Order: sequence, then C-alpha cells, then structure tokens
Amino acid sequence: MSVYAPSLLCILLVLFTFRAVDGYYAQRYRQCYYTRDLVTIEFIYSWYFNKAEYLRYNSTTDRYTGYTVYGAKMAESLNLDPKNSLYSYVYTFCKYNKDNYASTVLKKVKPKVMVRSLTSDTDILPAILLCTVYDYHPKGIKVSWLRDGEVVTEGVSSTDELSDGDWFYQIHTYLEYTPRPGENISCMVQHESLTQPLISTWEPSLPLDQKNKLIIGIFLLVLGMVLAIAGFLYYMLRCKGLVAKQTSQTISLERTTSEISQSSQSSQNSQTALQTSTP
Repeated sequence: MSVYAPSLLCILLVLFTFRAVDGYYAQRYRQCYYTRDLVTIEFIYSWYFNKAEYLRYNSTTDRYTGYTVYGAKMAESLNLDPKNSLYSYVYTFCKYNKDNYASTVLKKVKPKVMVRSLTSDTDILPAILLCTVYDYHPKGIKVSWLRDGEVVTEGVSSTDELSDGDWFYQIHTYLEYTPRPGENISCMVQHESLTQPLISTWEPSLPLDQKNKLIIGIFLLVLGMVLAIAGFLYYMLRCKGLVAKQTSQTISLERTTSEISQSSQSSQNSQTALQTSTP
C-alpha cells in the first residue's frame, strides 16, 4: 500500500468477471482512494484469478507488482514500457467520479437523537436508558451521558458506528443507573456537522399512581368546567324567561288600564250628552 493512508474509500468498481464452465473465473477491479480533503488520489487496478490477486498497478509508484510467479513475470514485462502506465486513470476515472460524487460524500448531515428508557416503572432497579443517534454523516461521532451536568463514565456501553448503506450512520449508547429524585440525565452528541454539542434531556415518565391521580384530576377539572358552563347557560335562560314574563305582565296591565280609561271616558261622554238633551 502507498504512503498515503486513505481515510476514505470512495469507489470500488468491478469491471470484468470471466467465468469458465469448469468453475474457474477471473476478475479485475478498479479502485480509487481519496484522502478526506480529496486532494490526494490513488488509483489501483487489480487482477484476480479464483479470488487470488496476481497482479496490481498502483498510481502512486506508477508500477505493476506481481503476487504470483505468473504475476511477477507480467509485472516485469509491463514495467519495461512506459506506455503501459495507467496513471491517466487518476484523471479520467478517479477525478471524474470525485467531481460527480464529492457533494454527496462530503455532505455534512446533523444527527438525530432519541432518548428513551428500556425499563418500566415496575422493573427492579437499576434502570437502563438508551440514546439512539442516527441519520448523520460523515462517520465519526462522540456520544456521552450527563448526570446533572457531569459526564458519566460508569455503567455506560455503546455499539460501533453502523452504516445504513446510504451514506448515513447510526450508533446506540446505553446507561445503566440507579434513579434519584430531581436529577437531570442527558445525552450529549458531538459531531463535525454541529457548531456546539447537541444535548437531549431524558424526560422520565410519571409513576403509575401519579398518572392515575393526574388523570382523575383532569377528569374532575373538565367535569367542573362542564357543570359551570351548564349552570351559567341555565341561569341565562331563566333570566331571559323572567324578563319575558315581566314584560308580558306589564303589557297586559297597560292594556287593562287603557281599557278602563276608555270606558270611563265613554261613560262621561254619555252623561254629558244626556244632560245636553234634557230641556
């Protein structure tokens, strides 16, 4: 391998596979290795026969290397003529693919975090918390547990960074602990896509008896509000009924008074007419 330690393998392409009827087969691979900044590129062309590599070209040395007797003879022959160099593949193959895929390969995606408990309220202590960090890119992340702002080192375990197969990664970290009242437990994530650590605080669920008390309290509160609204509507309707009744009685009284007044006036008019007609 070359002196350039590849931190990113971008392309691994099987070019040809030849298989004979009796089970023998040959393969050729073209590979491009890039440093993380994509400045240094190394092209490797490998020849295989029955899964054994027998010849390789490396662009860093610009020479062929044989790994079997037959491969060594081929390499010696190919290295004699500079026209057999495959260095142009660095530009026509590796750089071309780098320009096409660099935006995807180098894209930084912020991680998503989910913190949850793996034990129920009835389980025997200690409890276990799980911090899942997923859908982030590139690989390379640090996940820590915080207890009241202090980093926790005991009772912590973690999986390796797992590839999703679509350029994204995920990791799972566990914390085994004994709960204390009023404590604050958080999962802190550090990644190059973040300008500052991402802290997700665990929100513990209420015990079963407290949940029942909370549900009963909410039910009584809603029931009280319904009864209050119903009482208010009943009071308003009753007031409107009383006002309508009083108004009806007033109108009836006014009509009676008016009729009595008209009758009295008619009687007076009759008496006046009678007196006028008497000689």
